[in-house]
Parts: sequence; C-alpha cells; structure tokens
Amino acid sequence: MDNAGFKRYYQAPVPAIIAVLIVYFWQGMGHFVMYMMQHVWFPGRDLLAASIIGVVGMWMIWAGRDASENKATLLGFAGGSLVWLSWIEFSFVWVARELEVEPAAWGAKPTLPEYRVMLSSVGVMFATLIFFFFNRETRCNAFMWLHRTLGMKVGEKASGQARNLASIVAMETIYVTWFFYMYLLVIYNPDLFGTDHWVTMASCAMFAIWAAYLVQRLWWYQRMAPALRYAIPTAIIAWNVNEILEKWGHLAEIWVMPQKYALEIGLVAAALVLVVVLAVLSPARRIVDRAE
Repeated sequence: MDNAGFKRYYQAPVPAIIAVLIVYFWQGMGHFVMYMMQHVWFPGRDLLAASIIGVVGMWMIWAGRDASENKATLLGFAGGSLVWLSWIEFSFVWVARELEVEPAAWGAKPTLPEYRVMLSSVGVMFATLIFFFFNRETRCNAFMWLHRTLGMKVGEKASGQARNLASIVAMETIYVTWFFYMYLLVIYNPDLFGTDHWVTMASCAMFAIWAAYLVQRLWWYQRMAPALRYAIPTAIIAWNVNEILEKWGHLAEIWVMPQKYALEIGLVAAALVLVVVLAVLSPARRIVDRAE
C-alpha cells in the first residue's frame, strides 16, 4: 500500500482514538519511568538524571517552535510531559527527602512523600493560572466557557498572530496534570474529605461522565494535531478514574511493580510506541475520501 493510500485511513474516529491512547498510556508509563529512575536505573543519582531529562524536555519544546502543526503538537506534549516528570515531580522528591516527609496512609495505597509536598504548590498553581485565564489569546475550551458563563470580556483575539504551538501544548500538559494532582490530593486528604468520603465517590463518577462527554466531542476530529491537543485533558480526566480506583484498592498500581507485571507494562509500552508512530505518520490535512 502506498503512503497516500495508507493515509486515507486517517479519518474520524482514528485521530481521536490515537490521540487519547497516546495521552492515556503515557499516564501509566510516566509512573513506571519515575519508579524505575528512583529504584532501578539511577538509584542515588535520580535527581541528576531528572535534571538532564528536564533539559531534554525543554529542548523538545524549543525544537517545536517553528515546526509543522503535527510535529509541534507532538513535541510540545512530549517535552511538557518530560519537564513535568523530571524538573517538577523530582523537585518535590528532593524537598520531601530533605524534610524527611513520611508517606501518608490515604486509602489502599500510600500517598508518597513527594505528593504530600506537592500540595504546598496549590497557591502557586492558581496564582500563575491568572495569566493564562485572563489571556485574550487563549484557546482553552474550559477558560473560554468560564469567560462566557461569567460574562467576562477579556478582549478580542489578534487574528493571524502566529502561535508557538509547542510551548502552548507543553504548558497545557503541565497545568492540566498539575491541577488534577491538586484536586485528587485535596479529596484524598482525610483532614478535608478522605478516600471514602462521598465527595471522592462523586468525583470518580464526575470524571467518568466528563471523560465520556469529552470523548464523544473528540470522536469526530479529522486531524491529529487538534485531536491530540483536545485529548490531553480528556485522557487525563479519564485517568483520574483509574487513580481513584487504585486508592480504593480495586485496581493494582502495576506501574510500580515491574517484576510482577512486566508483561503488562511491556504491552502498554509497545502500544504507546505504536500509536506515537501512527501519530507521526498522520497527514497534516484532513483526508477526504471521494467516491470514484
């Protein structure tokens, strides 16, 4: 099959499926990579390794600044994911070690010290979100919905202004991940709600319904780059259901048990590579299948 014939198959819902699987699979593989960095690959040198990986992530974001839409979106997501995994998460690991923070028995699986430290960043997160929320150039669906609902007029968008998609996608990846970490940590905290509180149960149901709603909107996307940008919050919201089920003990956190679940992790890693390759090969423009 020639390349043109192959690309004819990239019609809805194929871009949506590929995009959601990329982001969803990475959530689990990110946990696996972080565990392996600490316990297998770089024990005792994980902070140095994280520093280097963060530089790689930053370089990917920089490399995507003038790239095509597909390439910029993929590099932005990959770079933002690596920056989050390395510089951000391991900064909390470092502080937790320095302060000798203990794990917390919140739910069936313990909340690690670095995530207890992460809670202290909630004020910084909301303070820096002000810039993005009031930015008239925002294309964030959630922000635009809030602007309409609250009757806020942040100004007209500058038409034709070039956007650095890689940086935008990287920041979207970081802030969406950060926000939902904060949300989950707040509802897990027994001093506020707790894993068995009705708020946590309602949140799990809300995430499932919300994810299903977003998937049905994403289902009809015809191009990979917009589908991947929409899939970032969609898949992370869906992943929150998985996180809560793990806290309740209904699912095993296979990502931190590679000796026991090597096959399952290997299959997910292979699937992630496959869908990334399919995304890279996707056509930049919508493919219209015209009858002869």
